[in-house]
Order: sequence, then C-alpha cells, then structure tokens
Amino acid sequence: MMKAFHPLQGLLAITVLLAGCHGGAAVAPADTTAAALAVVKPVADCTQLAAVDVTDIGGAGSKINSATVVATTVNGSSVSLCVVKGTLAPSNTFEVALPVGTWTQRFAALGCGGLCGNVADPTKEDAISFSYKCPLVQQGGFVTAATDMGHQGFDPGWTADAQKQADFAYRGQHITTLAAKKLIKAYYGQEQKFSYFVGCSDGGREALMAAQRYPNDYNGIVAGAPAAHFQLQNSVFHGWSVVANSTTGDSSGNSILYPDKVAVLHKAVLAACADTPDGLISDPRACRFDPASIACPAGAQDTSQCLTQAEVLAAGRIYGGPADAKTGAPMQAGRPVFGSEGNWVGVEVPTSGSSSAPVPVKSGVFSYNIVTGAYNLIFTGTPARPDIDTFGYTDSSFYATYLAENHPLNDATNPDLSAFRKAGGKLILWHGWADQHISPLYTIQYYEAMQGQMGQATVDEFARLYLVPGVAHCGGGEGNDNIDLVSGITGWVEQGTAPGSVMTYKLDSAGAQTASRPVYPYPAVAQYTGSGDWHDGANYASGAPRYNVRTPSWPGSIFYTPYAPKVQGVPAP
Repeated sequence: MMKAFHPLQGLLAITVLLAGCHGGAAVAPADTTAAALAVVKPVADCTQLAAVDVTDIGGAGSKINSATVVATTVNGSSVSLCVVKGTLAPSNTFEVALPVGTWTQRFAALGCGGLCGNVADPTKEDAISFSYKCPLVQQGGFVTAATDMGHQGFDPGWTADAQKQADFAYRGQHITTLAAKKLIKAYYGQEQKFSYFVGCSDGGREALMAAQRYPNDYNGIVAGAPAAHFQLQNSVFHGWSVVANSTTGDSSGNSILYPDKVAVLHKAVLAACADTPDGLISDPRACRFDPASIACPAGAQDTSQCLTQAEVLAAGRIYGGPADAKTGAPMQAGRPVFGSEGNWVGVEVPTSGSSSAPVPVKSGVFSYNIVTGAYNLIFTGTPARPDIDTFGYTDSSFYATYLAENHPLNDATNPDLSAFRKAGGKLILWHGWADQHISPLYTIQYYEAMQGQMGQATVDEFARLYLVPGVAHCGGGEGNDNIDLVSGITGWVEQGTAPGSVMTYKLDSAGAQTASRPVYPYPAVAQYTGSGDWHDGANYASGAPRYNVRTPSWPGSIFYTPYAPKVQGVPAP
C-alpha cells in the first residue's frame, strides 16, 4: 500500500490513514459525524474561481492558473470536484479540490513528505489521505488542499535560497490554507465550519509547525511520525546511520550490514522480545536484546545465520547511537528501536550487496541522501560548516554551536501549545514503533515535553498519542498499518468526544482484512484477553504500560523547550 518515492521526497501524507472508518467505541462513529453537517452546494461556477485574487495572501505575482471540474473515484464512489491550481509568490505551487455537490463544510490541508517538491494530487483516492472506505471521504465531504511548499523537484539547489527555506519551513502550508479558505468562501458563499490538517513524516512536522506558529489555522490536527526535530534528524541522526555501518567509520567506506543479515537480526530480536500474539513488540523500550547473542562462533565457516563481530558492532552502533567523548553520555535520545530492523533496508543499510559483494555505505541509502539534501537548510550562515563525517557525534557542544541557529526556523519542537489549546484545537500524534526513518522515541519526548510544560491534565484536554506496534514509517511493516484517526479528530473537534481506543487493521495484498487490534492512548498498550481469535480486535483490552521511564536529559533536550520562532523572507499574512 506504500508508494515508491524519491530519496528526497519521503513519504507523503497520502499514506497516513488507510483504514476503515470504524474505530474504537470511544470515538464518535464516522457516519454520525458526517450527518452532523449539512451538504452545501456552490453558489458560483467553478470557472469563476480562476478570477479570484490571491495577491493579498502570497504577494505580487500570486495567481490562479486554472479552475476546472473533474470527476474522480474515491473508494468506489464517483465524486465531482472543482480543481483549482495556482501559485503563491514567489513559487508555492498549490492545488485545491472543492466538491461540486457533496461538501459537508469541512476543509483539510494535506501534509507533504521528505523535502517536498511536488504537489500530492488532492483528487486521487490515495491522496485524500483520510481512511479506507471512510464515509466522510466516500461522500466527498472535504475540501482538500496540497502544496509543494515553494520549490519544484528534488534538486537540492533550492535549499540555498532564504525565501524558499522559509516557504518550506513554515510559510508554504499556511498561505496555501489561507488561499484554500478564500476559494471556499468564493465558491460556496460561506466559510468552512471546521478545518483540519493531516500529515506524516515532514507532513507531521508541518502539522506541529501549524499548531505552534498558526494556532488558529486548524481546529484539529493529525500529526504522524513527525520530523519535528528537523535539524537533528537530518544531520546527526541520519548521518550516524551512515557512519555506524561503514567499514571505515565514515562515508567513504563500504557497508557492513546488508539485507540478508538484517533479516537474521530482525528474526532474533522478535524471538527475544515479541510479546503480542502476532509476534510483535508492544513497547521496544522494554526489550533487552544484545546483538552479541547471535554472534558467530569463533572460526565459523558458515556465517549466514549469525552475525560476524563487525556486524555485531555495526548493529550496536545503529541501535545505540554515538556517545559524548568526555562524559560517555548518549548524544541522541532516539535511534531505530528493536523490532524496526525489517524496515532498515534502503534507509540504514543498502538495498543490495553482501559481505562477499560489498557496496559503498552511501550507495542508494536514504540516510545519506537526506543529509546531503538538507545540508543548506540546517547550516545556513554557520561558518566552517561540518559535513556528514564531521558532525559532532562525540561532542555535545555541537548542538548549541551548529544546530541552534536554525532550530527556531526548521524545528517544530516547541512544547508550549497554549495558544492552540486556547483556540480550541485538538491534536492527535501517532507513530509506528518500527519506524525506520524517524525514531518514535522523539515523538514520545515531544509529548513528554508538552506534559512538562503545560501539565499532564492540561495536555489530556486537547492531545493524544498513539504508538502502533510493528508499523514502519507512515505505514507498512509487519504491524496493523491501517488506522482511522480522522474519525477520532472530527469526533473530538465537532462533538467533544475525546478518542480512546482506536482499531487498527491488517490487510492482505488483495485488500482483504486479515487482523484487527486496538491501540490505546499512550502509555497504555493493547493486551490480548487470552480467549477468542487473536486476529480479532474485540479480544483485546487496555493493558498497563510496559515501560514507565521518562526520557532522560541529553544534549538535544535544549530543543524541546519553549522558543521564539524564526522568521525570514516575505512575511506570511
């Protein structure tokens, strides 16, 4: 169900929510939510939207390029949409899809993944990133909007442009939302009743950026696997994944671990730590696996089902991350966790090769490509800038010296969401435990930082966090990667029904459901009751947390405290 992607594109919001609209009992049913708002028909012809002036939003040069009606099929239902394409100066390309006869007064902005550079077609079934067979989507109830966030394509040359940096960091989604809302008013003769944002990966960062910078833009936000710690993520985190698996300890070497041995490692991890009926890990932090436990015996001739000493060390480095040379303290609070190994191929390790047919450590590996692609975004203005081999892997001063400058521009880790809460906003965070791109431990740390800043009781009023066992980055993996959180956010915003358990689903290649299981608001985990078919989510209940230790302080903790956002380039309205 996952789409192929360019190494710098990442995973778009289109993969966020692909399950049926029938979550846990604590969530308002989707059909009830859909029936709560009347359908509003247009008061203008679609072609008239081509004349809407958007220069007040994007500035001189902003324009609508086209406005045409198209028919699309959404989960088997035919829906007519007025599709508006335009540009917000200097170069934010956007598209807005407005239902012709089925609008239920809701608007949703769709996040963009990786370093963006393309517009997710909001008319396509998989681009309307809500839920598989969800009535709100099938009925064409949402106006949707997407943007490339100010640049086109994946050539990193744009990253040296200060205005495009700002458009990617925070401005692009905001001005696209303003334009979409203006088009809604022009087309339907009224404003939307409710506004939402749904995004994953960088789209998750964009979601949190909106809550932090523009608390009045959206009533409800779903932020999946957020790259909120953009500075750290795309330098030290991914950089370490490269050098940790290198024969030379830098980006010039060959890889040590390859897909065949990663499969051996993954099988051993699950054998040691799986605690669910389907053989997954409900909370990897409670796992105490040591790669040395599957080390090859001295002098072994056949090493196909064990790890050589070099492979043991490489695995340990990938899991553990670097340490400060002076104190020995960890330099990172989040790394790929136990159980994620099955998803490392193409990210932490190359897609091909073996110990007998070695390939360069940077060959086709996402971690290398994203570091080089995001370089100018992270280190703009910093003298004597480091590179992937000279990041401060063992010097904690690196964070303050090199990453702090653009932290308030690119990062979305401000834990003070008081203004968003005051505006009545609701937030759902979610993350797959087996994420190979962004460690779920960072999302946990952000959630803890929110609790520390605002108080747990206050956070509980407007935010939830869900962690899904075995699910990879924004979907995929061995876990139940189909989950409907849109029903949760709309029910919470529109009816005041706070989400509790949410059902997750596993589908086979033909789209047939093979298993279901609930997830519960963090830190609770789903626990099999011990009777009935374990494939059936009805046979699970909320279980006690497997792990209760909060994230300890580390050098990057400075980025999870309140800060003033950095603004540059053309101001956003």
